Amino acid sequence: MLYDESFNIHLRSFKNSMDPLSEVIRQSKPRGITVGATDVGSDVAIRFPAHAGAYLYCVESGACWLRVEGDAEVLELGAGDCVVLTSGRPFLLATDLDLPPVDAAAVFEGRPNGSIAACKGGGHCLMFAAHFEFESGFSRFLFDSLDSIVRVHDAGPKAKLREAIDQMIDELQRGRPGCEVVVDHLAHIALVKLLRFHLSEVAHARSGWLYALADARMGIAIASMHDAPARRWTVASLASASAMSRTAFATRFKATVGRAPHDYLTQLRMLMAARQLAEPGARVSKVAQDLGYESESSFSAAFKRAMGTPPSRYAEHARADASAAEA
Repeated sequence: MLYDESFNIHLRSFKNSMDPLSEVIRQSKPRGITVGATDVGSDVAIRFPAHAGAYLYCVESGACWLRVEGDAEVLELGAGDCVVLTSGRPFLLATDLDLPPVDAAAVFEGRPNGSIAACKGGGHCLMFAAHFEFESGFSRFLFDSLDSIVRVHDAGPKAKLREAIDQMIDELQRGRPGCEVVVDHLAHIALVKLLRFHLSEVAHARSGWLYALADARMGIAIASMHDAPARRWTVASLASASAMSRTAFATRFKATVGRAPHDYLTQLRMLMAARQLAEPGARVSKVAQDLGYESESSFSAAFKRAMGTPPSRYAEHARADASAAEA
């Protein structure tokens, strides 16, 4: 009873604290989004190369097959279906899997962002697509915990996603002032809602930090670490925040998240450090202090173990890469 009362107090506080999923998406620093729709008129098979970031596909009408390289399963997508491709591996979209595939570059080269491309006359399968690019390792922290294809099956959530598809297609077709901004926002909303719906469907059967958010007690522990990564969290203090005994908390965290609390916190700190080190003028000593390390040397050792390179060298390479991208 004491734990239950304590948990209710922590839960009320948790509802006003950081939302880890929103924070990870923000920390991923979305760099750009390419959107558009493809209207296919007859059978086709299109091969897409390996990619960074994630793809969102939403079928407005018709049907097609989706195969991600390395996956045994081939999915059939129909009107109203939405999926997110998270792995970065090459994939195939086809209305007929027996057709020899053509490269995506041959189909979409020179296509303006935000356009609707007609392929073979259109009228057979209409699909919206959005490609999200990110700047930091937080995007892999998010997507590596998911299947290569994230899909929603429940009819209610699918209907809500279908509303977003209809709005995006309508905006692209009408091309009204501000269309690109509206479509970008709708695509981001669809991405987050799809992830949220997916979690509600399968969290009980999966492990990983994202799925663990569906567990209110584990969600409190994860949000606590995201909210104060520099704090000297222990299993005991996290267990207290979650209103659990130390042993029960440690067992449940490992089972739901897939790693021990200290390992999760270290990974989170290293990702935050990498973000900060890439900023102009960042100092290793300041980053170490911000993340709760007692000395620059202890932070540098932890960073090198996790990232494979000293933080000073990582910072140099990250800034050089940023300068090259801007040139």
